[in-house]
Amino acid sequence: MSYPKKISRETVLDSALAFIEAHGLAALSMRTLAGNLGVTPNALYRYFSSKADLEFALVDKGGEMLLAELEHAAKGLAMPEAIRAVSRAYIRFARAYPQLYTIKLQHNGMEQCKTDSHEAIWAFVTQLTSGLPTHWDAQDLALSLWAFLHGMVELDRADLLEGRSPEATIEVGLDIMLAGLMAQALS
Repeated sequence: MSYPKKISRETVLDSALAFIEAHGLAALSMRTLAGNLGVTPNALYRYFSSKADLEFALVDKGGEMLLAELEHAAKGLAMPEAIRAVSRAYIRFARAYPQLYTIKLQHNGMEQCKTDSHEAIWAFVTQLTSGLPTHWDAQDLALSLWAFLHGMVELDRADLLEGRSPEATIEVGLDIMLAGLMAQALS
């Protein structure tokens, strides 16, 4: 008598993440994923009620992974180096997980699809920017930083940096942004 292969929610998520990074989200189906795991599709429904539910879990897992990277990057650093380190970590994450990055942004752009990890990332970045000596609102600063980083990721993806590395270009942008913040704080 053969026994069914043991899987877990994390196993399914890890396999789905590897699959979307290799083939894209459009190619993902519960049947294909089950085949990759060596189980029947019904086994996946024990953990995820639908492909949409699986996608939402992937988005949340991506957020948890990104938050861990950002927190690790900033650990023990004072301003403004913490912002620099977080910025570098954001770019590394977007490059390492381009498909996950894309679906995370797509899903979190919809108000009803906000994940707990998205809210935790936002709280972390807002707390980070609240440490800047400026009169600007920390949420406005966080949004400006996020927009700058997302713009860099998209320019890099479209190969529009004219041979420059996004890391070097980010350093220039951060120098300008932080110099402006510090000059404003001194006036």
